[in-house]
Amino acid sequence: MNCSNRRDSHTKTLALLGITGIILSWNATSQANETVIDEFKSSGIDISGGITSFLQSSDGAPQNATALSYSLDLGFEAAVSEHGKVTIALEAGDGKGIDATLGSLSTAAYDPYLTNITASNPDSTNLVVPSVSQLYYEGDYSEENLVATIGKIDVNGMFDENAYANDETDQFMSGIFVRSSGTDFAELDQYYAPAVALQYSAAKWVDLSFIAANGNGDGFNDVFDYMYLVGQINFKANFRNRPGNYRFYAISDHRRSAQTPFTKISDGSKTSNTGWGLSFDQAVADHVGLFARYSSQDDGIAENIVKSSWSLGTLLEGTLWGRDRDTIGIAYGSVNLNHKADLVAALGTSNNGDETHTEAFYKFGVSRQFTLTVDVQVINNNGGNAAADTVTVAGLRGQLNF
Repeated sequence: MNCSNRRDSHTKTLALLGITGIILSWNATSQANETVIDEFKSSGIDISGGITSFLQSSDGAPQNATALSYSLDLGFEAAVSEHGKVTIALEAGDGKGIDATLGSLSTAAYDPYLTNITASNPDSTNLVVPSVSQLYYEGDYSEENLVATIGKIDVNGMFDENAYANDETDQFMSGIFVRSSGTDFAELDQYYAPAVALQYSAAKWVDLSFIAANGNGDGFNDVFDYMYLVGQINFKANFRNRPGNYRFYAISDHRRSAQTPFTKISDGSKTSNTGWGLSFDQAVADHVGLFARYSSQDDGIAENIVKSSWSLGTLLEGTLWGRDRDTIGIAYGSVNLNHKADLVAALGTSNNGDETHTEAFYKFGVSRQFTLTVDVQVINNNGGNAAADTVTVAGLRGQLNF
């Protein structure tokens, strides 16, 4: 082994020891956290939160790296009327993660907070100052069949949901297995944005949702211009007493920011982006669930390098082998290029191919509040380049909920 390889090995070992120490200290303080939470509850405020840490190492990437990052989520919720409550969400974190070195079309560690901060401050690695990510009112009306949400909210997380592929802190890490926004559709310029969301349960078997947001720039200027609109219908199945959801949605994105322009290939004029998608999840046996997701957007827009994406996979709960808190996840997906001639040329490669992602993880339920996940991802045709080396990303995730 040469000196360079030894240094890399020592660096990875020290990073692993570091995250292990952080994990043990988180777990040791969980009892104290419960005491603080109980004090808040006695004053009428519910508090919840989580600490997520990723340690990931890549091989075969344009720039191999080992990266450590973490994010902290804190939520405060208080009832303000019989039918309404106010929620405040704070976030902080540190480290950009592995994705800055991969050059992939989809991410290996999806994290909305880091996406939000680095979008406005690309050179920042010190993100420890807490920010108000969400601040909104939520009320239920019409015998709880209608839920209205207004304020600064996680717009991307309010549609394209999935029971088995929707939570980067507990399920799959790769962005393609979390949601289509960020892989196909451009996320809102600042991710969290002022919006109004309505969800109506028209029947026990169907929900209707509508979202109107302003994701243009910081979202707080010219609020009613350049809107981001989403409509979704969810058919709720119950096959042999096993729940399932079959969601279909459409997006109309009218942004005009420097960060998110939409330009017609045909004549170079400014336009709006449109897209649609589906997200299915279905329990097929006791402790076994399947998911499938597909999305597509306008291939006549110059900025839409990605035309569509699809993914499918399964989650297996540890009850099957006597470990109730454990989970296994396996998924495969493809990010499909927009094969318009000028867009393919924009990638800067002569041998283009759709980028594929494979991910498998084992989540250990260490305690009621703490999980540790071992994860492996394989990326082929990285960055849409069929000549690129196969990229392997090995990861470790610690998650403490309180």
